[in-house]
Amino acid sequence: MVFKIKNTKNRKPYWFITVFEKLEISKPGPVDTGCKRCMGFFLNKQIALDVLHTNSTDMHEFCYDYAVLEKYYDGLLEYGAERQFLGMTKKKTDSLK
Repeated sequence: MVFKIKNTKNRKPYWFITVFEKLEISKPGPVDTGCKRCMGFFLNKQIALDVLHTNSTDMHEFCYDYAVLEKYYDGLLEYGAERQFLGMTKKKTDSLK
């Protein structure tokens, strides 16, 4: 049985920031991200991006070279979330192509 929330009109998205150490893709198998940490979430995508681009609270920490910004709604996590991967340095964060 799959549980689906029927009234999604009034749901607001949360934008989660997760940082991770590496991004090693090997086929077949899962992506190796090394150490990772959820740094927080925001109700506004632009604020989340601004926090990432300015490296607020030194999220890079000389360890985390990548970040992902993911859109989720309240409740159980759903597949197919909107995602944006970013590369981090001590001074700035740039989108990965």
